[in-house]
Amino acid sequence: MPRNNIVRWGLAGTGTIAREFAQTLAEVPTAILAAAASRTAAASGKFCSEFDIPKQHLSFQDLAHDPTIDAVYVSTPAGLHHEHARQFLEAGKHVLVEKPFTATHAEALDLAQTAKRSGTVLMEAMWSRFLPAYVELKRLVDDGAIGEVRKVEASFGFPIPDAGPRARPQLYDAALGGGSLLEMGVYPVQLSHWLLGDEPNVAAFGRSSSGVDLDTTALLSFSDGATGYISSSMSTVLPNNARILGTEGIIELPAPHHCPNELTVSRYNPSGPGLQQSHVIQAPIVGSGLRYEILEFHALLESGSPQSSVMPLGDSLAVMHTLDLIRHQVHNPSQEDPHRES
Repeated sequence: MPRNNIVRWGLAGTGTIAREFAQTLAEVPTAILAAAASRTAAASGKFCSEFDIPKQHLSFQDLAHDPTIDAVYVSTPAGLHHEHARQFLEAGKHVLVEKPFTATHAEALDLAQTAKRSGTVLMEAMWSRFLPAYVELKRLVDDGAIGEVRKVEASFGFPIPDAGPRARPQLYDAALGGGSLLEMGVYPVQLSHWLLGDEPNVAAFGRSSSGVDLDTTALLSFSDGATGYISSSMSTVLPNNARILGTEGIIELPAPHHCPNELTVSRYNPSGPGLQQSHVIQAPIVGSGLRYEILEFHALLESGSPQSSVMPLGDSLAVMHTLDLIRHQVHNPSQEDPHRES
């Protein structure tokens, strides 16, 4: 654990999620928000003033070489995650990267290799896995509460405008890692990987424009025949819930399934029709949901572990590989993936 069990954080990026992260650090006694940098000096200056951050850096390079900073949270657009996170890892900083981990599997692999060379902790900020409902979900699945899990069905989507007061123009920019899949589809994809395996075949369909996927539907077929059915959209309201289907029952995560406060377990009745014994398990998020991933990251630094057992780098790499396959099929529906066997 760095300096008297206190982690001095720097923020790379000052957007919406960075604001929530900054607010959440105040809930963690072993954390100090010590510095921030953004892609523009005006943005970082305003952010540092608002959150009373003592040090504003005018570049990510300056932040990377600040000797007082222990860890950096990277929340720039997805297409820039690799460039920025690599900078911090090479400078010896521990790095927490907002989801999606990177824009491509190749970038993710390079970050993992860089972290290994530099001896630093690297983790994807897949906050869902650390939330109480997801901890309970994994316990139930591991305990066989619904038998063997055979299918995962999950969606995440809602209209996101490219202009106007609610616009998020970066999501319509391929160079910045835009698209529904990296922004929202990553959640149902990681859920399928987490519960079913890590090397699925992919059949994907969708609608794209200027290199950005607007709507995506994919079937993930794992080696034992288990399947994940996922969908994401920036144009359509989707159910945004998830169902985990087993040989003896079903677990349902209500919308929004990536940050639920409860889950419902239904057992199959072999002697009668349908399901029986449905019950709701309360698993409320206490405080900010981002607090749980921060505590996990601090625990890694304290123990000296190079990566999380809940969100290991292998999982981030596997998810990115699947996302690559899905996007390739959506953008090139008539082509065969040239690196499918990679």
